[in-house]
Amino acid sequence: MNKYALVSVFDKTEVEIISKFLSEEGYKIISTGGTAKYLKEKGIEIISLGSVTGFPEVFDGRVKTLNPKIFGGLLYRRGIDDEVKEKHEIPSIDIVIVNFYPFESVLEKTLSFEEMIENIDIGGPSMVRASAKNFKDVVIITDPADYKNFMDIYNENDGKIPFETRKIFAAKAFLNTAYYDSLIFNYLNEKEITESDFFVLGGRKETDLRYGENPHQKAALYSFPPDSYIKGLYQIQGKKLSYNNIKDVFETMSLVADFKNDTFCAITKHNNSCGAAVGNSVKDSFLRALEGDPISAFGGIIGFTKTVDKETAEEIVKSFFEVVIAPDFNEEALIVFKKKKNLRILKQKKFPEREFNISVLDGGFLVQQEDKPLWIKDEKYEQVSGESISEKEEKDLEFSFKIVKHLKSNAICIVKDGKLITMGTGFTSRIDALKFAVSRVEDKSVLENSTLASSAFFPFPDSVEFAHKYGIKNIIQPGGSIRDKEVINKAVELKINMFLTGIRHFKH
Repeated sequence: MNKYALVSVFDKTEVEIISKFLSEEGYKIISTGGTAKYLKEKGIEIISLGSVTGFPEVFDGRVKTLNPKIFGGLLYRRGIDDEVKEKHEIPSIDIVIVNFYPFESVLEKTLSFEEMIENIDIGGPSMVRASAKNFKDVVIITDPADYKNFMDIYNENDGKIPFETRKIFAAKAFLNTAYYDSLIFNYLNEKEITESDFFVLGGRKETDLRYGENPHQKAALYSFPPDSYIKGLYQIQGKKLSYNNIKDVFETMSLVADFKNDTFCAITKHNNSCGAAVGNSVKDSFLRALEGDPISAFGGIIGFTKTVDKETAEEIVKSFFEVVIAPDFNEEALIVFKKKKNLRILKQKKFPEREFNISVLDGGFLVQQEDKPLWIKDEKYEQVSGESISEKEEKDLEFSFKIVKHLKSNAICIVKDGKLITMGTGFTSRIDALKFAVSRVEDKSVLENSTLASSAFFPFPDSVEFAHKYGIKNIIQPGGSIRDKEVINKAVELKINMFLTGIRHFKH
């Protein structure tokens, strides 16, 4: 009885090697289109698809493999359906090597909707699924990286592929079709997050990481196509990024993105900013950010909105940092950074624009829209106590509320003149967060006439009273407490300018 292998690939990496191997092992190679032409040019004898099906390709190649003689050869159960197979002269296809039209790569191109639709592979995934379903009798290979492994196992087992190996190949085949379909779904889907009854997410592994948050945890980095932020990161120098580095980089640049039109620098440690400032230059923004908490900044992540120059680099290398990331670096700056060979220098293609985030649970996961709007009340904020403020103070209101949005709750930050002075994050009470923030400031005089932002409302007036003791002049907070009136009355009594935004920014 003739043995058949079906080979139909877009990615032709080493396909001639495995096809030659199978041909030498007595398999007749069924192929079509570009694959058939390629194999012929490599001197490999093939059987045309049409000669097997007795039917030509139609509709500009839209239909060629979708034929009962092909799918019958993939799906018939050996020892059960043999009589029917023989009756209809269906070939026994025992090995299938298929990969798909590159829908993922064309997502990154500017193609019309009609062109995108024509790049959706139908025959390939259909053959893969059929072969994978019948993996007990059919070996399905979808990844050129598996060719050598297959040939080695074939030789070691006298041409027999063990059940477990077949199962592994089949699982990988279904993984490939699931990922492929997720790309198409996300391209066509117009619904908002959580509107659909199902949630589909497909990611491609970029690299394995040394470990996760701790050495005993495995970790890897995946990216979402087409133009993910991760794929737009370029490491210029330094050690390989760790799991914690990557998380800190993303959190840093998510904050930096909110200031992308300013000359701004953020210094992050453990997903919280310990320094942030606008400046007259890139160097100035860094030095002002560093003043916020130079002790915590040690070993941190530095993010910039503008190109890093030599003068800024010379300041950075005076201390120890894990990562510096910016839209670009000039050549003189890169020469300076070479003094710190382990310092990771990252260039980013774009600022992060995450649409949603996910928290994995036991047996499920939570999905939510990204926290994007800064405030909603009166399209900006409502002043509920105090006097009119200066333009500089108004800028600090926005600056502080952007910073606190990116800090872990319960979060308080205090700013002045476009610079983060101090912050308190992750406390179980708001007053404790504020007390901690103030305790970190050695020279309490810098708190005079500063601006305080809170990620959520004040449940009691105690925070207002405490802020007043240190001369804090402006408070911006969401409002929404059942004691808002009491809190506002305290601000009126103490002559503190209070502003309500109508939107909170919890970040757990």
